[in-house]
Amino acid sequence: MHENICGRSHSTAFNKSRKTVTALLLDLGNTALKWATSNKPEEPHAYVHCGNDVVPDELLHKWLNLKPERVVGCMVSSEKFAFNITRFFNAHGIKWDWLHSERVFQGRDFSVVNKYDNYEQLGSDRWHAVIGAASLYPNRPILVVHIGTATTADVVIPEDDKTQAFIGGRILPGPSMMTEALLTKTRCRPGRIGVRSDFPTNTADAITTAVLEAHLGIVDRSLTSLRKMGFDDPCLLFAGGAAPLFAPYIMQEYPQAVIKHNLVLRGLAMRATNR
Repeated sequence: MHENICGRSHSTAFNKSRKTVTALLLDLGNTALKWATSNKPEEPHAYVHCGNDVVPDELLHKWLNLKPERVVGCMVSSEKFAFNITRFFNAHGIKWDWLHSERVFQGRDFSVVNKYDNYEQLGSDRWHAVIGAASLYPNRPILVVHIGTATTADVVIPEDDKTQAFIGGRILPGPSMMTEALLTKTRCRPGRIGVRSDFPTNTADAITTAVLEAHLGIVDRSLTSLRKMGFDDPCLLFAGGAAPLFAPYIMQEYPQAVIKHNLVLRGLAMRATNR
């Protein structure tokens, strides 16, 4: 979890010891950097950069004190931020690798096949989230919904006892992007954040309700598509910076849903241990 303040960092758990870790894992998104170590991917930390290119010295030294053998990460944007990170690791002789999507992930106990038409076009964060989800729920159909700057709904299905397949997904603007489009491209000026209503009677509630239900809509359509394939009880995972805001509505609509924020880091850990 992270503070919703630009330029501030927070961690759910910080190991102050100086034990050597195998790899430092970095998930660099549009507004936040999440990180963990390969031996503790379930204990993520986060720094909200909000597009700022400067990497805080405090964060760099915290990483250095972990004495990682190498750095493994994925990046969807913030190239200058990533460049500053890699320059720091180069200066300290630490190997690094920004990973990309691949046609097949071959793990020790399972594999994931990437069915995207052009597998290299699939966002690295989406691919590693799929690997992380597949490692948690082997031989199960899975719908992974990430609600952030953009929102994605990605589907994984079992092919055999040890092989799962990413068969595709949906993308739409995230809640902030949807709202910003209305505020900048129209004359809508709600003046406040609305609440969900079955029949909104003011602009603020109308926008909030529509944004929420648009997101629930891609979940419904994805689940319907899975049911048509014979998968009636898929695992439903939610992640992303906006997922906690949606949590009450998510759990109301889908009681079986699990909010799991470290799927990308878990996927990176899977690949790091295979290298």
